[in-house]
Amino acid sequence: MDGQHRPGAHMLRRALPLALMALAGVNWALYRGALHSLYSLSTLVFLLTLADCLILLLVFWQAARLADRAHQDLRHATSGLSETMSLLAAVSDSTADPIFVRNRDGMLVFANPAGLCMLGRSREQALGQPLGALLGGAGGVGHEAMDDSRVVQEKVSLTVEHSVGPSETRRTFATTMSPWLGPDGEALGVVCISTDISSRKEAEDTLRARESRLEEIVSRRTATLRRLADHLETVREEEKRAIARELHDDMGASLTSLSMHMEGAYPLLPSDTQWTERKAKIQNLLRSLVTTTRRMQTELRPTMLDLFGIKAAIHELIDDFRQRGNIEYDLSLPDEDIAIGHKLEITVYRMLQEILNNVVKHAQATHVDIILDVDEDRVALTVRDNGIGLSPESRDRPNAYGLRGLQERAAFLGGTVSFSKGRNSGTVVSVQLPLTNDQVDPVSL
Repeated sequence: MDGQHRPGAHMLRRALPLALMALAGVNWALYRGALHSLYSLSTLVFLLTLADCLILLLVFWQAARLADRAHQDLRHATSGLSETMSLLAAVSDSTADPIFVRNRDGMLVFANPAGLCMLGRSREQALGQPLGALLGGAGGVGHEAMDDSRVVQEKVSLTVEHSVGPSETRRTFATTMSPWLGPDGEALGVVCISTDISSRKEAEDTLRARESRLEEIVSRRTATLRRLADHLETVREEEKRAIARELHDDMGASLTSLSMHMEGAYPLLPSDTQWTERKAKIQNLLRSLVTTTRRMQTELRPTMLDLFGIKAAIHELIDDFRQRGNIEYDLSLPDEDIAIGHKLEITVYRMLQEILNNVVKHAQATHVDIILDVDEDRVALTVRDNGIGLSPESRDRPNAYGLRGLQERAAFLGGTVSFSKGRNSGTVVSVQLPLTNDQVDPVSL
């Protein structure tokens, strides 16, 4: 404690000059009285002695009073400090969390019983030792993993995780390190409070393992479902091909034969107006049946795809859509022949067919750009319209099976389908498919 905060010293520094001045003043006054014969010299000596004793008595009495008050204040402060220290000791001793305090040199200056138990040392063995070495000796990660220099230098709190003990009984702790600051704000060391999180870590590891197993099961089942969906789609295409072949071979041949027989029967009909009108109706009906049969055959299985490839099939598909409505189509195809395999050809054709169906039904578009590009390792199909656009809500509808089917078709082949907004309006659908074998590992969407 500085001298200016000590009541006794402060009083003495003030009282001593005043006492000397009082002594000098009283002695001078008594001496003047003796010169004026107010009393004799023998009486003067007595009066001087008496006055000096009274003044000194007054000074020492005041000093004793202030010293007694300072002593009482010190006793109260010591009692409060003792109670605080007792409370802190009770808290640190009763808590189950290890508590460590180390100085700037890394030496342990305090450890509660839980901390000593974690270190496996007694208080005498632990205090004054480097905390990092003690942790390393207890089977921990050592001081390197508890890099608390940042706490001391930057005066910030930091929480780290570390493990202590042999592998079979290893425990994990979350340690919060805070700066130990002195009265002047200087960092004197680090206060470490550790919490045992072994149970939580075990629960997290168990949950993570279960999530991993669940993801593996979901992945396997998703792959199985995609293979099943691909098999069903293949069976469906084969059934469509068989029906289209029957329409072509049986129904087409029958209609052709019927038309030829009718042509031979027409000259036998009477030449009056009634039979002439009936002949025209029969001819129109036969042409309508032939047209309907061809359209059904094309929708079931495009003959052009099997005979002349994907480019001819796309041209035929676009011509068919042109006849359905007032939509202009601009088509861009590679100049060279396209050889991408049967499975990929039918996939690209069906995806384009589904996209154009959505454009006709929902987009309210007047113009559609179709671009097919084939590189060394991929097939890229881009369809861009100038319609009203596709909102995220429409795309994510539960019954948006057509859009979801596009994504599933592409995903099974290892490709992707993306939907974006056009420059001005409308929707851009981009399909990317890798040039691989007919069967690939499924990928997640």
